[in-house]
Amino acid sequence: MKFTSTLVFAVLALGVSAIPLEKRAVNPALVPQFGVKAGVNPTGTGDCDGINKIKIPCSCPPSRDSFIKSLSANVAAGHDIHNPGIAAPFPTDNSKASQITRLQTSISSLQNLFGPGKGCPAASTTFSAQLKKLTG
Repeated sequence: MKFTSTLVFAVLALGVSAIPLEKRAVNPALVPQFGVKAGVNPTGTGDCDGINKIKIPCSCPPSRDSFIKSLSANVAAGHDIHNPGIAAPFPTDNSKASQITRLQTSISSLQNLFGPGKGCPAASTTFSAQLKKLTG
């Protein structure tokens, strides 16, 4: 009887451990809007106007779909894929603290889009202004 109980327990434990964990995708409705369009007022040297006419790469911000895909990968990994020292929490409730955390994670994901510090500057979105509005 002990052998049978142990065998059944072992089979059940193995079955549960074999179930893959589902990667957590980011709900697009919770991702803040950029508030800026790419390619505004190009100078011919690769830079365009961002917030308050601050020059940004004309490719910034990226398409919303590609940003959400990158952000989702970071959140699923628990850190920025291209800069692992930066955590990527993305809480789903609508508390003020969660909104702040989502904006902070969005900013770091944007700034590390293609590698450590190789992405789009915060000035290519209204994320900083949205964050300031929440934090006072």
